[in-house]
Amino acid sequence: MDWSKTKTVFIIAFLILDIYLAFQYVEKIKSSKYDMITKTTIEEQFAAENIQFGKLPKEVIEGSYITAESKIFKEEEIEQLKNQKPMLPDEELTRSVTKLRMSFDKPIPIVGENIENKIKQILTTQIIAGSQYKFWRYSKETREIICLQEYKGKIIFQDVSDGIGMIVFYLNDKNEIVSYQQTLLEDIKELEKQEILPAIKALEALYEKNDLKSNSKVTDVEYGYYTQYPLSEQQILAPTWHVVVNKTEDYYVNALEGQVIKPEKENNNLE
Repeated sequence: MDWSKTKTVFIIAFLILDIYLAFQYVEKIKSSKYDMITKTTIEEQFAAENIQFGKLPKEVIEGSYITAESKIFKEEEIEQLKNQKPMLPDEELTRSVTKLRMSFDKPIPIVGENIENKIKQILTTQIIAGSQYKFWRYSKETREIICLQEYKGKIIFQDVSDGIGMIVFYLNDKNEIVSYQQTLLEDIKELEKQEILPAIKALEALYEKNDLKSNSKVTDVEYGYYTQYPLSEQQILAPTWHVVVNKTEDYYVNALEGQVIKPEKENNNLE
């Protein structure tokens, strides 16, 4: 055997193989760059369709489902409330009351007041566990002021007609608070923490469902909790992105699983 010729053949073969592999590598790089150029980001798609949004929250990294129980208001604590009386029949006060209805002895005026500060004062001085609630919305049309319960600084969002962890103040035609309805969640427990989806993914989910349309403006994005199916006693709430579009449209997106949560009833927009 002529080892010299054999050696030359092997060298030529390996050289051809190296050239072929190098060519394939270059083509792969070109293809990859092309894909990066042609694939638009969700931000670019929003810009192309004139969907506007401001600075999105970025501080939330982990979240978890939470469980809670509806508080049963006891007769003795109701009796301790000053300058107000229950609107429930007397026999109901001796049973389990999870939705408290009270009327004030004298209407409380809010005309000319900073509404949020006035409500905060009422919450801290005249409402059971009032410090756990936060002013949310005021409707001149329905003459209602809505306050939502918070958990660790995050709002527990709800459809107004479902109302768990919520206070609704009712006003007369003189813009005076005359009564309210209250529900409260307690014994709140967190389940296993998981990494949550960033807020931009919530907008993308709405866009893919055609809930976020061309020429829309995202006016608020906030992280909190929401339950699609409120129960009478035990609640399970999902970490949720609450997205407001065009100031009047409320949407909720599960911050762990990414699906758009559809409330069973129409949203009551109170702005």
